[in-house]
Amino acid sequence: MKTFFLGFGIILIDALEGRHLENEWLSSFTLANMIEREIMFIYKQTIFDKAYYQSYEEGRLEAFEQMLEDVTVMYEDEFINKYLTLLDSVTDSFKTSEHQDEAVEHKLAGYNDAILSIITYIRPEYPYN
Repeated sequence: MKTFFLGFGIILIDALEGRHLENEWLSSFTLANMIEREIMFIYKQTIFDKAYYQSYEEGRLEAFEQMLEDVTVMYEDEFINKYLTLLDSVTDSFKTSEHQDEAVEHKLAGYNDAILSIITYIRPEYPYN
């Protein structure tokens, strides 16, 4: 296991250094693999200005870290229900806070987007409901 410190917790990722993430057998590719790739992209990406998107990426990392833990110990319906409830609370936070700090808003947006991306893999109809 390789340990990464994310700033808000510790996440363990299966020996990612030296592992060819882009060449997995698709028959063994899991939701956990997808989440791991999202996390590694955030760390390794050079496309966007990391300083500019720092708050947004912190929110995404926090969500991905939680989901990576939960995806290994929850049933699908339990996972979906937990994260739909969290999405509702994030939406409520946006609605009720007019003068919220911009960094907090960006972090919440990143958190929301990360959850939405994974929920959509499991339930593609979700964004349309």
